[in-house]
Amino acid sequence: MKIETERLILRNFRAKDCEELAPIMADPKGMKFSHTGDVLFMSETQDKISGFIDSYRKYGFGKWAVIYKEYSRLIGYCGIAVEKIDGKNEKEIGYRLDSGYWNQGLATEAGAAAIQYGFEKFRFPYILGVVDHENKTSIRVLDKLGMRYQRKTIFYGVEMDMYIKTIDEY
Repeated sequence: MKIETERLILRNFRAKDCEELAPIMADPKGMKFSHTGDVLFMSETQDKISGFIDSYRKYGFGKWAVIYKEYSRLIGYCGIAVEKIDGKNEKEIGYRLDSGYWNQGLATEAGAAAIQYGFEKFRFPYILGVVDHENKTSIRVLDKLGMRYQRKTIFYGVEMDMYIKTIDEY
């Protein structure tokens, strides 16, 4: 799978991507609003990539490597994953970028491509976004993606805000 946007390439992860993703996942600034708030070690990053690869096999989609075209550099991930939300398997958009690439519209660009893929290829009736209510930057991304606040939910044991975008709103 490969999606190209103006500045990015979204593609399936490969095991060897761990070396490039690990520093991003080990950055306390970038991991502040992860569901645990903890940085990941190299082995945990490899497990995360393995989970992404398993998702491609199981569902045909997942979180993809985000490559910044200008430098051919992996700068994070973005995509749609199956997550257990309120006891139900849901399609949820997620993204994490190297903090050096924040505030350039890249998360919005990658997220828009992922949502388009989900609605056009898989015809998902809706896609959710789950975010810490204090993560104003990520909330702004969800707003720019046309997602609207739906309600609060518990996600990995933490109270979060849930956003939604339906295929009819797409």
